Amino acid sequence: MFANIRRRGLLAAAVVIGLLAAGLLAVSGSGAVAAAAPQQARVPWAQVGPGWELVQYTNGTQAKHAATTLYLISPNGTRYTLYTWRASANFAPGLIAWSGDKTRVLLSESGDGSQLGQLNLMTGQLTRFTLAGGASALGYTRPGGLNILGVQTTGANSTLARYSLTGKLMKVFTTTGHYDGVTGAYSADGSMLAVNGSTGVRLFSNAGGVIRQLPVPGTNPAMGCWSERWWDASTILAGCYANPYDIMRLWLVPDSGAKPTALTAQRTPASHDYGDLDAWRLTSGLYLQSVGACGSLEFNKQNPNGSITPVNVPGTTNGDNRIVTALGSRLLIHAVTSCEGSESLLWFNPGNRAEQWLLKAPPNAFGVLGVVAYYRYENAPPF
Repeated sequence: MFANIRRRGLLAAAVVIGLLAAGLLAVSGSGAVAAAAPQQARVPWAQVGPGWELVQYTNGTQAKHAATTLYLISPNGTRYTLYTWRASANFAPGLIAWSGDKTRVLLSESGDGSQLGQLNLMTGQLTRFTLAGGASALGYTRPGGLNILGVQTTGANSTLARYSLTGKLMKVFTTTGHYDGVTGAYSADGSMLAVNGSTGVRLFSNAGGVIRQLPVPGTNPAMGCWSERWWDASTILAGCYANPYDIMRLWLVPDSGAKPTALTAQRTPASHDYGDLDAWRLTSGLYLQSVGACGSLEFNKQNPNGSITPVNVPGTTNGDNRIVTALGSRLLIHAVTSCEGSESLLWFNPGNRAEQWLLKAPPNAFGVLGVVAYYRYENAPPF
């Protein structure tokens, strides 16, 4: 699950959300002293699975920094403390990814993702390293996280490659001259990688080499398609741009090469939805993460006729609320809960509007700094 919203018309969203969900926290923590918590042994690791998430939280404010804690949280809200970064002049490293074998978390210790850390969740041991050539990490490979997917940018070219857990270059997939770079989304079994393309999605083998091209009709080659994530075991969720508005539309693209199906309607400037980034189909309807005015994030429901209705989450500002994943009839929301920028985490059922708050930040505290959910097809790509 690797995606990139540094795209024309969405750059502002990437900057804003990157700062809130990763960049603000990805400032080097070199001045911080990290301390392992003794509670790893209490975690029922065999039960950890869908609906569990790793969450970074702090009660620190702009005026006074505080310790940052890494929690493992169960679907019913039980919290386990795994690691603590003591208060310092800098923020703790930002969360990038959680390995599929549950044992490790990948951390960004620099704003560009080139300085990395890997935390062993079982022992609390933290190691630091870089990827060869100064590449930036996008996340772990599937299914277990034995390698790291990264992108190296040199001038106008971006190279997508697989690296070892110590940063050694293992396999180059592709190099592109597209100014927005290149990203990929792994299949759940790790055998295939869906990569963005100018007229659709390109399907690569994890061993290297293109399996097939997956064209999406009407795509503007100057803007292309982006593989957001896998919708199921044989279908890729892709965001593609089409003339005349170059507003992203979501498509379901079969990996077999069969004809793609449009999931969302083609938006226009009059719709006030400036591009759909992700989607979740629940029993109560199809819900979207969309781009709003000034690059903000919006939470919408698509109606049967293709129009949208905004979804408001009680107790939040309803501005830049980020959908993290789905579980049953609920969505996990990384929510902005005060105008000062405090962020919280809750499960929300948009069908009956039931809420379950996992962490609610005081109005003046930073609160939830980052969230990574246990891997499912429903997980949103990291921003």
